[in-house]
Amino acid sequence: MERARYGVQRLQDAPDGQWHVRRISAIGASKTYKCPGCGHFIAPGTEHLVAWRADHWSGDDASAAARRHWHPKCWESRSYRY
Repeated sequence: MERARYGVQRLQDAPDGQWHVRRISAIGASKTYKCPGCGHFIAPGTEHLVAWRADHWSGDDASAAARRHWHPKCWESRSYRY
């Protein structure tokens, strides 16, 4: 049941580092979040992604605290900053 609600976490390599990415189902989305990709809000009941750095310089706890919720299209099309 928890997997259906909160999704399965996966590790993703990208030009801007390694990321933990988890898909949040519509059932598991109970709060409003602001997508850092487009700046629009993600309403409760909207399927989306949550992502956080896997290689954060100050450790896993700081990384998890800095996680962000994204629209799937915004995450896939984000620009990488070097």
